[in-house]
Amino acid sequence: MKDKTRLVQAVKLIAFASVLAAMCILGIMWFLRPTESVLEKRELAKWPKFTLASFWDGSFFSGIDAWYSDTYPAREEMISAQKDMEGHYGIRDTQMIGGGIVADAIPDPNADTSAPETPADPDAAPTPTPTPVPTAAPDGTIHEVGEFAAGGIYITHNSAYGGYYFSQAGADAYIDTMNQVYQNIGDKVNMYVMNPPISASVMLDETVWNDIGCSDEGAAIDYVCSKLDPGIKTVDVYDTLRAHNAEYIYFRADHHWTQLGAYYAYTVFCGVKGITPHDINDYDVRTFAENRFLGSYYTSSNKSPELAVNPDTVYAYTPKGTNDMEMTMQDGTHLDWEIIFDDWEYPDSETYCIFSGADRPFAHAHNDSITDGSAVLVVKDSFANAFIPWLIDHYEDVYWVDYRYTDNTVSQMVADYGVQDVIFEAAMSLATSMGSNSAYLSIGQ
Repeated sequence: MKDKTRLVQAVKLIAFASVLAAMCILGIMWFLRPTESVLEKRELAKWPKFTLASFWDGSFFSGIDAWYSDTYPAREEMISAQKDMEGHYGIRDTQMIGGGIVADAIPDPNADTSAPETPADPDAAPTPTPTPVPTAAPDGTIHEVGEFAAGGIYITHNSAYGGYYFSQAGADAYIDTMNQVYQNIGDKVNMYVMNPPISASVMLDETVWNDIGCSDEGAAIDYVCSKLDPGIKTVDVYDTLRAHNAEYIYFRADHHWTQLGAYYAYTVFCGVKGITPHDINDYDVRTFAENRFLGSYYTSSNKSPELAVNPDTVYAYTPKGTNDMEMTMQDGTHLDWEIIFDDWEYPDSETYCIFSGADRPFAHAHNDSITDGSAVLVVKDSFANAFIPWLIDHYEDVYWVDYRYTDNTVSQMVADYGVQDVIFEAAMSLATSMGSNSAYLSIGQ
């Protein structure tokens, strides 16, 4: 009996060691590593560019770690297998997909840690506790508390929400990077920083955030803004989006905002810049993938039935000055394109790509109706794709570059294109990740 037990244990050990060895061998096969994710509709992390700054602050090594895990061979197939297994758990009205993230505490940006604490007066009368005054939540706020699994996608009311988890190290690295960029270009241009929040932070009640372990993204944005160089013009769109969360400002089955959500962010930018935003009702609106758009959250959720019954529609507002643009592809080829691309032949799941040519290394639009020499450069992630069309009617030239896919530096582009404004835009959750800071450090030289 003991011999049989030892044999079974030996077989298990050999099987485990064989699987582990196979995974190690697979991991070192560089030629099998993917560069794009079909499942997640994005380009995977690249080997980080080496700089002395990224070497000394550790972001170079963080970039290697992100590259290794993001491009692991057969990663796509393993994700699909995991989602398929989870699909056999049964349909749930409210569910979490993902898990395992613990957020850092968000520092109080107004706290003065250098001031000594004043001892309490033992003879002083106690301060009465004020009666809290309840504040009515915006009409669009979702209050229902769902099933807990930190770090995943929250699905409720046939809509999906990702979680935001504050990283002290990531936020501080982003702050340092933006301040360094400002030191490089601040005397040449007006530098703006805008970090859009994700839909969960705008649409869900704070009770739900607490239940799924999320951080207060509004407080995180406040913290970042408070630590940026005073010369940087911050475009804080959080409160404005919360005030409009009863409207269709985020997609239900995709992680991006709609162009209506981007419009409200544009009005905040105009307020900071000191110009008058155009009335949205003055624009022609077109409809794409009507009741058919099921985007990134739908794919990541293994095509959740709860999302399938409530697909999105993409509404696009065409700029008045011009709809023409040119863009440079990842392989270096140049294409003439449209800011709102209406000759759409791609799958409905990719309809968000109609905006601004999607995520390209470089793009440019020239507005002949403006002749004052005004120019802006937008250093962006994909959230800016729906934001850029609103800028077209305010500048003679609009340039935009995806910091993830270019080797150009902001300083060089400022010199080459004679821009007066530079807008750094990236979703807060992405901007404060260590992988993004490695890319920002490279482009911000």
